[in-house]
Amino acid sequence: MSQKHRLAVAAALSAACVLLSAAVAYAAGVPVEPGNATEQAFPPAAACGCHSTLVNEWSVSMHAQALSDPAFNAKVAQADNATDGKLGEFCRTCHAPAAAMTGELAGGQVTGAGTRQGVGCMFCHQVVGMQKGEPGNTSQLVDPSGTRHAQITDPQAPHPAQYSELHEKAEICGGCHNVNHPVNGMHLESTFREWEKSPWAAEGVVCQDCHMAEKAGARGPSKGQAAVGAPTRDNIFHMTFVGANVAQGPAEQSAAMLESAAEITIDAPQIVAAGQSDTVSVTITNVGAGHYLPTGLTEVREMWLEVTAENPDGTSTKVGERRFGTVLKDKDGNSPAELWEAAAVASDDRIPPRESVTSTFTVAMPANAEQASLTAALYYRSLPDDLATEAGVDNPVTEMASAAQPVFASEEAMAAGEGEAAEDSGSTGLSTGLVAALVVAAGALAAVGIFAWMRAKRPS
Repeated sequence: MSQKHRLAVAAALSAACVLLSAAVAYAAGVPVEPGNATEQAFPPAAACGCHSTLVNEWSVSMHAQALSDPAFNAKVAQADNATDGKLGEFCRTCHAPAAAMTGELAGGQVTGAGTRQGVGCMFCHQVVGMQKGEPGNTSQLVDPSGTRHAQITDPQAPHPAQYSELHEKAEICGGCHNVNHPVNGMHLESTFREWEKSPWAAEGVVCQDCHMAEKAGARGPSKGQAAVGAPTRDNIFHMTFVGANVAQGPAEQSAAMLESAAEITIDAPQIVAAGQSDTVSVTITNVGAGHYLPTGLTEVREMWLEVTAENPDGTSTKVGERRFGTVLKDKDGNSPAELWEAAAVASDDRIPPRESVTSTFTVAMPANAEQASLTAALYYRSLPDDLATEAGVDNPVTEMASAAQPVFASEEAMAAGEGEAAEDSGSTGLSTGLVAALVVAAGALAAVGIFAWMRAKRPS
């Protein structure tokens, strides 16, 4: 073999090794780091037209708005101002992982049609594994070669497709929904970790079962089609990714999700003499969330309990309030601290999955009052009002759960109140009975009318 031929063979073998090495790397997945993919690996959601129903669900989700969310960008702007621009790229990596892989985030401008769509279809569906250790800080491994990965065991698609067990597990979500401080490593967001230690995890209920269910409060995938013309399957997840963002996510579904998360009970004395005080206990139970209430960046989220007493004249008195969340402290022990200053948790007053928290309050019966009505309500909003104002977004308050109980000034007042309640119930029952009788009568008259009409039409 001539020297020329030997060089040609060596070059061919070298090229083959490079291609093989790249193929092996992609098969194993590459980290979410600049230079590991091109824009062509992440086409926009509109390119997934065969999956139009799922794309429409995704389009109103917070995943679709992850990079464009005004509240997120307002908070990141604060962080960049405080850290001389050092924190923004770290925060945006989870909110635009495809743009992180193409290097657009590092370049300071995201221009790709698909990469600027936040957490898009082709990022999640090209995830093939996770880096070793606890998921977090965008620890997914991606194969940006175009093969779509999902929970479908026998994909029938016109493009490369493959079953992925990972897409049925919570770990794929944990890659972004655990956030650790980039300098000191402390946990800033621990939604995955909270789930991992919960009864839901022990029972095999994963993130997708709740946040990608057919409706709030449902569990698991449902019947449906993955694409137009595809077979009907029992394991279709919905791309809504419903959470607690009522203002910018799918509002009705987000509110329903919040309303399915907690229950409240009141333990109050039935009788408190006029002008006297007694103790009321209010218990909140986390019945529906697989993580703490609230979760996420909980120094931003706001959840609080309010207890009020309504008097017979219609006036209300605030009995008490309790707020739930995390307070951070800096390296010098000062609190509250911002995310970028945080070195430890000063306090964590939240409700773990399927656990209860009881608060006690003192309630006073107004002088000369015969009775009052106690109401306990749990409220939630996604942001502090000042951040919402800065971001220019709505910030609605959602009532997650409530309970009410009457309190009387004496045995006689209680007997009178119970009598009135029974009388109201009886009158409602009579009214309902009267309506039912009228319906039956109307039905009978209609039947007589139809019979007469039929006789009139009968041939002689």
